[in-house]
Amino acid sequence: MNDLPRLPDLLAVSGADHQRLLTLRVPKNLFWFQGHFPELPILPGVVQIDWVITMARTQFTIPNLSCQNLQAKFHAAIQPGAMLTLSMNWDEEKQTLHFSYINGTQLASSGQVHGKS
Repeated sequence: MNDLPRLPDLLAVSGADHQRLLTLRVPKNLFWFQGHFPELPILPGVVQIDWVITMARTQFTIPNLSCQNLQAKFHAAIQPGAMLTLSMNWDEEKQTLHFSYINGTQLASSGQVHGKS
């Protein structure tokens, strides 16, 4: 079994109620960089979505959140060693999680994931 990390390093969490800001570091030896792409590794979009769902489940009570109903835009590549801010806002009434990854001052990706009612 491959022992490379599959999740980012969680460095800090702030926020309250339905909003969170997470400070993340992307490990340089992240499992998902293998073969994506050898010359210029970037974090796959599907991994970014998986991380959002994983982190949201640890920060909020969202039992039915899944990637079956989502919208996402990928604005800039995330590379090994990146320091990211993951902003999450859970709209309980609409059962929707809004998110964005910021890499320094640049928006890397954003979107929303809808929970099942």
